[in-house]
Amino acid sequence: MRELMVRRTIWLILAMVLAFHWTLALPGAAQGPGAGPMLEKPQPTSELPGAGEKKEEAPQTCGPLISDSCLPNEEHHASVQVLWGLSFYTGNFSPNWWVVSAKGNFYTFQMPVKFTYGPTKDLETYIVVPFIANWCNNVNLDIAAPNGERSAGYAGIGDITTVAKYNFHPEGDICPAMTAVGGIGWPSGHASHLNPRFLAQDAVGTGSLNFITGINLYKWVKPFLFYSNIWLNTPVNMFKLRDTDQPQAVRNRENVIFNLAAEYPLNKQWILLLEMYSNWTWSNPGTESLGFQSPTTLLGFLPGIEYFATEKVAFTAGCVFDTFGKFGGNKITPAFTVYYNF
Repeated sequence: MRELMVRRTIWLILAMVLAFHWTLALPGAAQGPGAGPMLEKPQPTSELPGAGEKKEEAPQTCGPLISDSCLPNEEHHASVQVLWGLSFYTGNFSPNWWVVSAKGNFYTFQMPVKFTYGPTKDLETYIVVPFIANWCNNVNLDIAAPNGERSAGYAGIGDITTVAKYNFHPEGDICPAMTAVGGIGWPSGHASHLNPRFLAQDAVGTGSLNFITGINLYKWVKPFLFYSNIWLNTPVNMFKLRDTDQPQAVRNRENVIFNLAAEYPLNKQWILLLEMYSNWTWSNPGTESLGFQSPTTLLGFLPGIEYFATEKVAFTAGCVFDTFGKFGGNKITPAFTVYYNF
C-alpha cells in the first residue's frame, strides 16, 4: 500500500511538472500580477494592443503561501505579511520512507513576519523574521533529562532570512517570467549549547550561515496561474564542533528546494490554491551532520484558499500535509496569513 501511494505521488508530481512546462508552449499569455504578498495590480504585457483593443490582464492574486513568488514588487512599494502556523507531529519519517512513532507529543508554533520592498524596477528585497515556539509532553525518548523530564517548552526568534530577487526575463507569449534569487539565512536562532532539560525543544535555529541561490518561474495560462521554485541552499556551520575549543565553519549538508504551485481564481475575491513543496538533501564527502537541518527528503502538499478584503488587505488559509520523507518529523500544519500592501 505504501509503495502504491509513493507511485501515485510520483505520477502526480510528474503531471504537475508537465502541466507547468506544457504551458510554456501556449500562446496568448499576458504579464502576470505582482508576486506573492505584495498585492500589486497586474502589469500589462509589453505588447501594444491594436486599435480599439485592450490587452487582457491576469487576475490579482496573493501568490503561493509556501513557495516564493516570481514577479517583484513595484518600485518604491512595500508590503507586510504575517503568517501563523501550528504543527502537529504525527510521527517521524524513517530511512525507508515509513512513518514511525515520535515517542511523544510534539508541537511547533511558527509566526514568520515578512517585510518586502521594491527599491528599483524589476528588483525586490525582503526580510523574514520568524518567531518559533516548540513544546512537547509524554516524551519517551532516550534523552538524558537531568530530572527525568517528560515535557518541555521553549520559544524564541529563529533564523532570519534576507533575500533579493531580480526579474531578468519578463513573461512572453511562450516563455515564462524568470527571476534570479540570492539570499542569506543568518544563524540568529538558538541551536547550540542546548539545555538537556528542554528535551531539544530549545533548538529553534540551524546554527548555520545559509547561502541561497535559485530561480523562480511564473506563467499565466487563463484561467490558471503557475509558479515554480528551484533553490540551492548551502549552509556553513558557525558554532563550535564537538571536542574543540575554537569556532569552526564547516560546510554542512546542501539541499535543493523544488516547489510547484497553481492558482485558480473563482472570481475577483476568491482564489483556490494548490502547492507541492519538496526538500532534497545530501551530504558532502568528509562533512559532519551538525546542527538542526531539514529532513533528508521531504515532500508534501498544501491546499488553500485566498480572499481579497480590499485592494490593500488579503488573507490566505490552508493546511500543510507532509506526505513522504526520509528522516525528520511528519507533521500537519494548519496555516493562516494576512497581507497588507502599502
